[in-house]
Amino acid sequence: MKSLKYGACLALALLLSACDHGFEGVYETRADSSNQMVSQLMSDFSGLMGSEQIVIGRDYMEHNGERTRFDDIFVRESAGKRYLVFVQGEQEEVWTIVDEHTLMRGNGLVNVRLERVRDE
Repeated sequence: MKSLKYGACLALALLLSACDHGFEGVYETRADSSNQMVSQLMSDFSGLMGSEQIVIGRDYMEHNGERTRFDDIFVRESAGKRYLVFVQGEQEEVWTIVDEHTLMRGNGLVNVRLERVRDE
C-alpha cells in the first residue's frame, strides 16, 4: 500500500513538473503609454527603430541571442488580475497578462507590450 502511495505521489510530481505556463512563444516588443501624446511619440520612435523579438520558453527568456534561465516561470493570480512571474533566486520579475497573447510591463506612463507572433 505504501509503495502505491509513493508511486502515485511520484507520478503526480512528474506530471506537475512537466506543466508549462502557457505563454511560450515568440513575442514582438512595442512601446506604449496611457498618455496619448507620449503614446504617439513612442509609436513614431519605435517605427523608426523597429520592433525586437523576445522568445519565452518553459524556463528561459531569449533576446538578441542571449538566453536568461529562470528557476521558475508561472502564472500568479492576484486581486482579479493575472501575472506572468519570472523567478531567479530570491528575485521576481512580474509582467501583467493582458490577454492570452499579450504581456505588459511598465508603470502606465511608459509601458512595454509583448505581443505573441508565434508559438514555440
